Amino acid sequence: MKFTNKIFMPALCLMVALLCGCSKEEDNVARAVLASTSSLTFSAQNPTEKIITVYSDAEWYMEEIPEWVTVTPATGSGTTEVTISVSENMRDGSIDNPREATVVFRGSTLSSRAEVKVSQDGDKYRDCKEYSVSDVLSLEDGTVVIVPGAYVSAVTTGGCIVTSASFDSNIYIETSENVEVGDEVYIMGTKESDTYKLSNIICDKVTVLSKGHEINHPQPVDITDKIDSYTSDKREYITLRGVFLNNVITIEGAANSVSLVDVSGDYSNLNGHYVILKGYYSGTAAPVVRIVLESIQDDGVYEIIYFADDFEWLKPWAENSGAGQTVENDGTGEAPQIYTAKNAEGQLASEALLARGYGLEEIPGHAIYLQDCYLKFGKTDYQAGLTLPSIENVPEDAKLTLSFDWAPMVGGSRKFDPVKLIVYITNGDEVKELEPIEHTFVDTVDKLEWLHADIEIEGVEITKDTRITIKSDGWGDTEDTTGSKVYKRWFIDNIKLLQLNK
Repeated sequence: MKFTNKIFMPALCLMVALLCGCSKEEDNVARAVLASTSSLTFSAQNPTEKIITVYSDAEWYMEEIPEWVTVTPATGSGTTEVTISVSENMRDGSIDNPREATVVFRGSTLSSRAEVKVSQDGDKYRDCKEYSVSDVLSLEDGTVVIVPGAYVSAVTTGGCIVTSASFDSNIYIETSENVEVGDEVYIMGTKESDTYKLSNIICDKVTVLSKGHEINHPQPVDITDKIDSYTSDKREYITLRGVFLNNVITIEGAANSVSLVDVSGDYSNLNGHYVILKGYYSGTAAPVVRIVLESIQDDGVYEIIYFADDFEWLKPWAENSGAGQTVENDGTGEAPQIYTAKNAEGQLASEALLARGYGLEEIPGHAIYLQDCYLKFGKTDYQAGLTLPSIENVPEDAKLTLSFDWAPMVGGSRKFDPVKLIVYITNGDEVKELEPIEHTFVDTVDKLEWLHADIEIEGVEITKDTRITIKSDGWGDTEDTTGSKVYKRWFIDNIKLLQLNK
């Protein structure tokens, strides 16, 4: 394989030009060296040599390399084709451990050097030690491990928690293997730490040895009253009580909430209920405490919820498109259109909203934007709104509350958009317009923050054919009474239609 790239020559010329003012060295050693690649990978057996190109303004030479790597030629000048080869990675007739080396093409200064990382495949489990779950927790990241026996105690969509035979040490393993709680498993992988500094095993292979074992959990640590201060450097078995909504548990009076990590199962029937949760601590990123769910118990109705959306399901679109949090950042943040923001599979955010039954209200055109994780509406003289999906099973005489968090936009001049929100309830040809919702932010004084709205809905029947729409006021108005452009931009999150259980 031959590696060449025309971008290297202009870069080399630039480096040489910057050096031309310096006094010349008495010898002809390069002051600018570049290589056409920064890494090469070879197979363990029958490795094929590879050719790269080294560019320099004078003579370069090789630094010392291990005996299993061969570089020809070992010196050169100008544009030089260099062949790099490796010996077979074998020991005693079997494939040896993977290995790496760095090939350095060096000139006259510390900055005039080009490095190429040479990697060769191998059997990383050759000579690998066997460890218990508790042993793995204290190992350095990058350590290759074999755990000959551990027990699955909780399952997520991307892996599971495994515990030791004594059920006193826990670790999360990333695996696509189909495992169940109670399985005894044999694990081959690499120990790493996640962003919360908690131990993981990134698995290459997980084998189920036996099934149906009873998991004897220790007494869980109750963190209900200390959810705002609790933290741990291990995956402690914990419990708490709070109100469940879309895999998030809130506790009255607490700033932090609990989010369930990669939940394997549908618990939407518990929305609006008190629950007693047990699981494994998985890190805190305030105001969110993350837990891998082990069990959840219904503890009674707190509020009857007929519809709820916190838009957290839009996270893949937000991350893939670089969407920001404009409200939290006082008016600044990236906000891609829902018609351009895609997830990793290429689906547009607009398509995902429509697939969930939302209606996108816009005049004169596209003006709905994605945030992390909520929605923004409107731009200059464009206005926009949202119609909720069909809502079923609402009793005919129910007294309802529509609640949501919202905020107006604030511009660079620190003026808040004079926007009001209006809720419309449509049943066929009959449309009921509810009282406008206003903000009281003071220009150049107040900081942008979320506002909460609770709107009582009485005397209106809500059926599967009813449509509830939230829009800005003055729909379609593009100028105010002075002829100036109208800015009515706003944000929305955490929409619920509920009946309080009082």
